[in-house]
Amino acid sequence: MRKNLFAGEGGSIYLFALCGASILSTAMYYILAGRTGSFGGMSVTNWVAYALTQVAFVAVVLLYSRFRRVDLLAVAKLRPAKSVGQYLLLVPIAVVCIAAFFPLYMLFAAFLGVMGYPTGNAVAMPSFSNPGVFVLAVVIMAMLPAIGEELLMRGTVVPAMTSRGIWFGVFISALLFALMHNNPMQTVYQFCFGAVLAIVFMLSRSVVTCMVLHFLSNFFTLTLTAYLPQVDEIILNLGAYNWLTGTVSFVAGTLLLALLLYFYYRAGKPRRNDDGYTVSDAGVVFEEYSLYAYADEPTPKKKKPNVVADAFRFLGSLFTKRGWRAVERELIITCDIPYVGKTQPMLGVWLAIGFSAVYWVLALLQGLL
Repeated sequence: MRKNLFAGEGGSIYLFALCGASILSTAMYYILAGRTGSFGGMSVTNWVAYALTQVAFVAVVLLYSRFRRVDLLAVAKLRPAKSVGQYLLLVPIAVVCIAAFFPLYMLFAAFLGVMGYPTGNAVAMPSFSNPGVFVLAVVIMAMLPAIGEELLMRGTVVPAMTSRGIWFGVFISALLFALMHNNPMQTVYQFCFGAVLAIVFMLSRSVVTCMVLHFLSNFFTLTLTAYLPQVDEIILNLGAYNWLTGTVSFVAGTLLLALLLYFYYRAGKPRRNDDGYTVSDAGVVFEEYSLYAYADEPTPKKKKPNVVADAFRFLGSLFTKRGWRAVERELIITCDIPYVGKTQPMLGVWLAIGFSAVYWVLALLQGLL
């Protein structure tokens, strides 16, 4: 079985998933039209649609991998991350993503509002009238999307797009992730969050960590909506100061996010080489034996690395071209995704971007009209 996907295949899987979700949702709307009421302040149709979309995503990925003889476990890296520290860091990463990217969401919402687009709730939400509704919302609106969307986007689309290049994989998958939601209000936030999820996938070499991060982000958002709705009121009451606090939140949050991703990288960095050896001052140490090379003079002892100082040096390097090249090199080494090249067929990618962009524009026009 194949252990890699081409970029065009990633676009095809993405389109199949959207078509599958659309067919299931349309059939469900016709079947349930006029026959269902509401639960927890949201129509039963919406509850079912949320769940069926994720079922369609998972089904398409499984069927494609079966008929095209793709080793899904290897491609999607369906294995837990080896580092416990990486899982612990997912909590602050999720919180900082919300703090850093929410001002961009507000800015784009204001822009859409000027155009005449309705800027109410970005998605249909229940009323959270009792704990049972909240628990159901966590399952349907937080856990299922974390599984379905991550298996599709980070499990198949990111490995496929990354076969053409690291940054191509990060940003094209983030664009497709944003357009996939077909909601202009969510576009900027989902693009930024999608890029972070792609980097987390590459650093951990595990789609499971992406599922956990996605779930945490959804869970925190639902919790704020359900039990701390006054947060939105406070933000709105800031008035002119909202732009100042939003700028500070975005800049500080982005810098802190970069530091957290660096620590995330350090937490998952293996102490032993994948080839079964480590290199030390004395020589090369294999699992079965050791090779030593002695110099005439003793090798000076290396200073113990200062992780915090290294982190801030890394942060400073991001303001230089050399720093970004170093980041790209480390991502290439860490992600373990084979590079195919830029000459591979790309029709599936352009079709995926084109069709999803058309549906996004239609959603925008529908809101404006």
